[in-house]
Amino acid sequence: MSFFRIFFNIVIREFHKFSRNSVALAIFLGAPLLYGPLFGMLYKDAQLYDTPIAVVNEDGGILADRIIDALDDNENIRVSGVYGDESGLNDAFITGDVYAIVTIPRNFESDVQHSRGAEVHVNMNAMNMVVTNYTSRAIQQVLATMDAGVRIESLRKSGVPAQLAEKQHSAFSTTFSRYFNPSNNYLIFLLPGLLGMVLQQVFLLVLAIAFSQEFEENTFIELVGQTRSTFLILLAKSFPYWIMGMLMWLFSLHGIMQAFDIPIDGRLWGIYLFSFLFVMAMSSIGIMVSAAIPSQLKATEVLMVIAAPAFLVSGFTWPLYQMPGTVQAIAHLIPTTHFLEGFRKMILAGAQLEHLQNEVLWLVMLTLIPYFLTLLIIKRRVRITEEHYAAQLSIQGSES
Repeated sequence: MSFFRIFFNIVIREFHKFSRNSVALAIFLGAPLLYGPLFGMLYKDAQLYDTPIAVVNEDGGILADRIIDALDDNENIRVSGVYGDESGLNDAFITGDVYAIVTIPRNFESDVQHSRGAEVHVNMNAMNMVVTNYTSRAIQQVLATMDAGVRIESLRKSGVPAQLAEKQHSAFSTTFSRYFNPSNNYLIFLLPGLLGMVLQQVFLLVLAIAFSQEFEENTFIELVGQTRSTFLILLAKSFPYWIMGMLMWLFSLHGIMQAFDIPIDGRLWGIYLFSFLFVMAMSSIGIMVSAAIPSQLKATEVLMVIAAPAFLVSGFTWPLYQMPGTVQAIAHLIPTTHFLEGFRKMILAGAQLEHLQNEVLWLVMLTLIPYFLTLLIIKRRVRITEEHYAAQLSIQGSES
């Protein structure tokens, strides 16, 4: 046969083989249609809106009220609450319920009127550099505009021409303090999330074979021969992956992160427990898919479809509250979303488990529900295996 005939036959054969793989075909055709619009929806607004901030108004004067109204009118930020002092705001700052605390001090208006060096202080939650940059810029713009307006208004009342008033010193100053990543270090911002994603990808790849390999190699009967307890089978099959997952994560935590000077401010026992919840949640999803799909290749393909968009929709870089409701719903079904959010708060802000009740609840649900479904799948597999084995024994008995 000629070179071109052989080439053409192999090409046709490959197309034919590919078309018979339903999962690969669905991924090839569906991924661009799914991920393209999904990723486009993430960034369609192109900037952040309504980032929650808190204002501590210790002055209570008219000027302070004007500043608060101006902050709330800015499209990028939203004043979620006005407080008389900072007590009780620490937890909201750590959990990310507010990304900045603007403090208007006592006697602020009087100090402005008498040029006594009035100052507004802003505390920034710098865990997420994207949010920090948008929020600090918005606050700075509002306060600079208010400062210019107050300065011009005050000097005009004193008879100073508008042209000269614009060149006078500020009516008040603004100081910014950044917490949790004060140097805006990109490595501190990004590396913990990337390591979490590596754990997810490796874990799902390995878990794809947990049960599907048993089905392909017809060794599931060996498990059934030892016990009919679906719970015991599931527990024993999961346990090695829990150990390997934690060992891998401990290496990332104490090896890689410390080698690159990533700070770990939280209590280690809390970080370990929270990490174990993540390992269990990833195990439950991986094992459920592996039990439901008796092909190692197809189980791997399905799990990679689940894993592919996880980092972008997790909210680790672009905040989750800025995403459309549909994308948020998808993100909440992926354990990585809740783990990365909580893990960053723990290592950078020193958050404890009591600060992460929402993240812990989601990880527990994403562990229990898939494991429950897996129990039902395995129970059915056990019954089918027993029936098949009994039928084989019956045939062998009749032949003998």
